[in-house]
Amino acid sequence: MGEQSSLSIQFTDEEIDILENDYDSLLYGLIHLDKPEEAQRRQFLLMAIQFYEEKIRNEKDSLQIAQYYIHIGHWHLLLEDFAKALSAYQAAYALETKLNHNSEFLFGLGIVYHHHGVDNHAIRAYQQVLYLDSQFIRRSDVHLRLGLIYKQLSDYSSSLKYFQRALNDSTSTCSLTRSELSYLIGFVYEQQGHLSEAENLYEKLLQPQDIVPAKLEGKILRQLGWLYFYGPISNNFNTENLNVERENQIKKAITTLEQACKCDPTCGITYYYLGRCYAALRKHTEAFYTYRNCVDKLDQNADIWCSIGVLYQHQNQTMDALQAFVCAIQIDNKHATAWMDLGILYETSGQAQDALFCYKKAILDKDESWNPELINRINQLQSCLAQIPEGAIGKQPRGPLPKVEEAFTLPIPVELTAKQQQIATSSTTTSLPSSSTANMSNQQYPTSSEATLVPPPPSSQPSILTSNIKPSIDVLRIDKRLLTNDQSIRPKRIKIEPTLSFTSNTSSNDLQKILKHSTSPLPPLPVSYLPDGHIPKLPQAPKTPAFDLNPTTPSVILETRREATSTQLQQYCLSQPICIVRGLANVLKLDLGLFSTKTLVESQPDHQIEVRTQRQQAIDENFDFTSMTTPLKNIWKYQSTRSHTTISKYAQYQAYSYHDMVKDELNETNISSINTNSGLTTNSNMIMTNGTSKKVSNKPSTNNSSISSIRTIKSGTNVDLSDERKWAAQLSELTKLPLFMRVVSAGNILSHVGYTIHGMNSVQLYMKVPGSRTPGHQENNNFCAININIGPGDCEWFAVSNEYWGIIYTLCEKNGVDFLTGSWWPILDDLYDAQVPVYRFIQKPGDLVFVNTGCVYWLQSIGWCNNISWNVGPLVYNQYYTAIERYEWNRLCSCKSIVPMVHLTWNIARNIRINDRHLFELIKFILHQSLKYIQLTLSYLEQQFGRGVDVRKQLRTLHEPAHYCITCDCEVFNILFITEIDRKHVVRCLDCALQYDKQLENVVVLYQYTLEDLKTVYDQFQLYLLPTLNTTTTITTTTTTTTTTTRSITNT
Repeated sequence: MGEQSSLSIQFTDEEIDILENDYDSLLYGLIHLDKPEEAQRRQFLLMAIQFYEEKIRNEKDSLQIAQYYIHIGHWHLLLEDFAKALSAYQAAYALETKLNHNSEFLFGLGIVYHHHGVDNHAIRAYQQVLYLDSQFIRRSDVHLRLGLIYKQLSDYSSSLKYFQRALNDSTSTCSLTRSELSYLIGFVYEQQGHLSEAENLYEKLLQPQDIVPAKLEGKILRQLGWLYFYGPISNNFNTENLNVERENQIKKAITTLEQACKCDPTCGITYYYLGRCYAALRKHTEAFYTYRNCVDKLDQNADIWCSIGVLYQHQNQTMDALQAFVCAIQIDNKHATAWMDLGILYETSGQAQDALFCYKKAILDKDESWNPELINRINQLQSCLAQIPEGAIGKQPRGPLPKVEEAFTLPIPVELTAKQQQIATSSTTTSLPSSSTANMSNQQYPTSSEATLVPPPPSSQPSILTSNIKPSIDVLRIDKRLLTNDQSIRPKRIKIEPTLSFTSNTSSNDLQKILKHSTSPLPPLPVSYLPDGHIPKLPQAPKTPAFDLNPTTPSVILETRREATSTQLQQYCLSQPICIVRGLANVLKLDLGLFSTKTLVESQPDHQIEVRTQRQQAIDENFDFTSMTTPLKNIWKYQSTRSHTTISKYAQYQAYSYHDMVKDELNETNISSINTNSGLTTNSNMIMTNGTSKKVSNKPSTNNSSISSIRTIKSGTNVDLSDERKWAAQLSELTKLPLFMRVVSAGNILSHVGYTIHGMNSVQLYMKVPGSRTPGHQENNNFCAININIGPGDCEWFAVSNEYWGIIYTLCEKNGVDFLTGSWWPILDDLYDAQVPVYRFIQKPGDLVFVNTGCVYWLQSIGWCNNISWNVGPLVYNQYYTAIERYEWNRLCSCKSIVPMVHLTWNIARNIRINDRHLFELIKFILHQSLKYIQLTLSYLEQQFGRGVDVRKQLRTLHEPAHYCITCDCEVFNILFITEIDRKHVVRCLDCALQYDKQLENVVVLYQYTLEDLKTVYDQFQLYLLPTLNTTTTITTTTTTTTTTTRSITNT
């Protein structure tokens, strides 16, 4: 930091106060210290950094050292020295102090991670900011940055959600204007294929009442013009008028794009779009002119050269077209459209071999759906060339164009030659729509960097302290109005709510007395329902490595009814990550035929069923069918499409697939020989035995043309059997099960929710053909699950214990899928490399699988079968704590918890007496936190709004579902904030209601329980002590039962 000694630098108390309280990450993006007028502040921060680095060397208290590092990190961030900011922040974080829960610190850390492209860490840091402080003063920027990251990751639904939250937040300062945010939302609409929504939004932004900067107006006009160009013709025109309407549409696009060029003459993409429009109208001169402008403004863009090649080809200038295509490919060797257009050029010139080479290059890394016609053309060319004798191919006359190998050695245009050095140093280029007129419906868009309105900060040179002359206090002070949209200065959030040391003996009156003295002008923060109040985090991997990565699956074989109803069976199931129970249907005389396809069709043929269309693959494979490369690659992301049908129609499909497989079995010899010749043997080649299909063999594909032969299957899922009138016989049969396995029982936590959660406290049925998959997942809120195979075929299961879910979460992130909401099929080798033991077993007809709390599992049917499943919640501490922990993790990740744990906990307190002290204290703590938040909310509304907000009574109705915030998806208990969207009333939480309308003028506030009612429930919920029994009798009974059960419990 220069030769000047830090000992000569001294700061007054007032200067230190300004440094530590004013100059932090909250100012990032709002002040720009690289400007000349900010030179004094810049030097002041450099002096402060040197001064605090010296203080760290003389400090021994870890908490104080962490605080110093955080300050230094903030100042480096404001100076845009991101590497040093990251170093300081990480040094603070490594000390693991309570300052790791500081919102300003996590916000700065997220910005630095985002700058360095470490997206997963940036997301986690931003999520923690919102989790700790939902009223964070820069929350709009947090939402904006999360939206930008998710857009870059192509997760457009998440991106749209966060952009909309930033736009709708009227009380927080954002780096972008509302018009800029709206533009980003329109861009995401385009990426999602919602073209009419994007067009309407762009046109609205251009209305006279909206003042839009010229450059932004140029971007909006550019996107709008491009929408006009390739968008579908909305009206129904006859064939004669269709071409006229298309021409008018292109002319409208040209007019719009010309306006965009006037607004921003420096944007090369606009000129590219304009050139495409001119080319479509066969105005070649104008097209060449605009492409020339585009080349000057966009260095090294393959799309431009590809489009120029198409123009030359239309004018029969084949050599010029060849060179243009070669230029495009030299810039981007994987440019599929350029390879395809080059292949078309060769084929029209009669050079089939060169054309075939180019076509094959075009389909590399492409899904077969990208251009099915091209794949068919490849097959046709291969067939034609195969009929020509080998010796005759080399003797064919030379074509008019040089061969492919020679084409890339020819001199290239001066425009490209001058910039060849940039190709080696530039790894990415701006992606533009493809130039092929044969693929107009599949146009691409500019990459996220083009649509990002928050430019990356300029890389500043290392800052050097040149003077120790400090500026005046008036120069140093920061105007706090920078941080808020309010005219009044809003203070930083300081946690002044009473800190309560919870004990289960605290009464509701004691709680009210403590809270009565809370007079915060700010709304209460959402409470944490975790007893220690920590931020939820991924569990660490077990310290002791697993000795067996393929452990034996726990299994119970039941021989008598007494064994099936014993407490030892429940204890055993709850002691294992997953357990398979065999013989249960026989000893309890369950009629599983009630769930067979035949019975279902006879009873409810028109009942709706969800269908998942997927590829039929071997159990340990999950090929990437978006890639045309060979051999096919195993990936984690699992792909399927959703549709709906009826039970009777799916039953017909099951029957047809069965008969098809029988034909395959009869023709097995012929099929094997065909596959040997083609080099492909897929999972569709199976032998049918007792309702189960068996693979003949399974080798990866070596031929692109054979990928389409891999069978597509349909799996029936989520058949809702909750209606007691329709499914009375089926539901009655399940009451024969042991109490802890039943859908409804007093000891099942989920029976106390008070309404139906489909598939959780109600039965769901699955109808399957061989190869039907249930992707990897944990159950909602980590509740236990029951799954019974109805048959006649088998299912193969994979399962991982709850303690390893953090490793699987990390592997999902690494492989680009969302653990909570994505669809994924783990690669076993990845799990074994991470030292994750995997249970693997076969579920036969009549077998019941008990999935314990938090177990991660996935399965695939081997034959034709039906399965039924539902969730259960044993009333034990481990289940309840794991459920509430996942509830908090979901809140951190902005993911909806299907089980409303707060609502459920109040119902548990009303309905059940608890004799387990640990479980009692956990439930009491959740009640305590909920009651505290309700009282703080009512107190805030009264103090800040008085009679301006009328809290109205609206009692809950029977079977009324729990309520969730329409904006953030968190559970809203008791105090509901009602707003109207599209003539529908929706619920918001307090924070989102204030962001929507800070005066709550257009918000109706309701309560569903009186405070006195909740206090009564809270006070009456006490630990229930079991009466003392005869010790001798108890021991004898237990011993006898244990002996009976133990001989039936085996490991297989």
